[in-house]
Amino acid sequence: MPKPMTIPNAALLLVVCVICAAFNMQLFGGLDEMMGDQYWVVDSTQGDHGWYAMGLLPHVKKMPKDAVKAINTDADPKNDLVIYAQSGDFAGKSIYGICFGIPLIMYLIWFSFIIGFPDRVDPYLLPRKIFTISVIIACSVIANLFLMRITGDFANDPMSRIANVAGNHASLLFHCAGIWFAILFSALGTHSHSFDEVKAPDSRNWQTQANEKFNWMFTLLGVVTILEVLLVRNKLALPDVAVDYSVWIIWVVIFMRMYGFSPKYWIKRPTGIAIMVVGTVLTLPLFYILERMTGTHGAGFASPILAQILGAESQNVGLSLMISIYLVFWMEFATAIRMNGPLTQTSNQDAVKLNQQALFIKEDGLKSSFNFRRGEGM
Repeated sequence: MPKPMTIPNAALLLVVCVICAAFNMQLFGGLDEMMGDQYWVVDSTQGDHGWYAMGLLPHVKKMPKDAVKAINTDADPKNDLVIYAQSGDFAGKSIYGICFGIPLIMYLIWFSFIIGFPDRVDPYLLPRKIFTISVIIACSVIANLFLMRITGDFANDPMSRIANVAGNHASLLFHCAGIWFAILFSALGTHSHSFDEVKAPDSRNWQTQANEKFNWMFTLLGVVTILEVLLVRNKLALPDVAVDYSVWIIWVVIFMRMYGFSPKYWIKRPTGIAIMVVGTVLTLPLFYILERMTGTHGAGFASPILAQILGAESQNVGLSLMISIYLVFWMEFATAIRMNGPLTQTSNQDAVKLNQQALFIKEDGLKSSFNFRRGEGM
């Protein structure tokens, strides 16, 4: 079993991930602040009908919202403007607690599982791993810019905004892509030095455990399904159940991957599960306090910002996502610091046996030495 990471190294990993996630959110927040209380619209007089860089990036200009709405709702659709974004479409400060958790997971995967930071950095492989992360960033950016361009081309609502794809904030899209491509390239082994093809496991040996795995997987899926339905009915989750439910499904899959597929394995890993639960419980109040201190960074639950936007009855609609996202983060963190493994306890009988074996080896060594000296004397 690998040795757990030291507390200073674990704290260093956590601090670095938090700082990098905050930096990313600040970059997206800067784009929101640049717009102020106006729209960014595509300037069709420049470039190729307002686009450049192979049609992925727009030439934008700021226009008052009232003027854009008047143009896009008049009787002539030919003069409609393409709205790229408005303030809040990038960072998502109204649900900052939710948006912050995604880059936090992303950087944890990048630093810990790809680079091996802080205590397992291989200098020989470091350039290759940095290159892998560079490719991940490039793929994430290009894929999302392409998605946003397609959204702009196929949008039917003249008041729809490109940067708010499918009702999400742009930061969520880019950071989720960063996680997805990191998992993809890690699975392909692009960050390692092995070129040997790994032999596929013989699935015929899984038959005895397959039923148990599927039974407990569907049991957990049933539990989170009931939980999500209850959260939605009590307005503790988004009305669009698919968004919240997808994160809970991800949590189930990762949980079974990290801690085993049945309770007989879970009970042997209390440390990792405790880190996951306690970390989540301690994280939620931090964002609650942050919203009260800043007045602009929404926690996603018990949120005056959401109450102002959606109504008082919807001030807790982000609670489900907050819980599921940070359960995933702290579960991954427990794995990153190598605290998710089973407890190894040495019983009294095992200790006695080890002592007896040590005494036997010691006596055997003394006898061998005595016999060797007798042979020299003869």
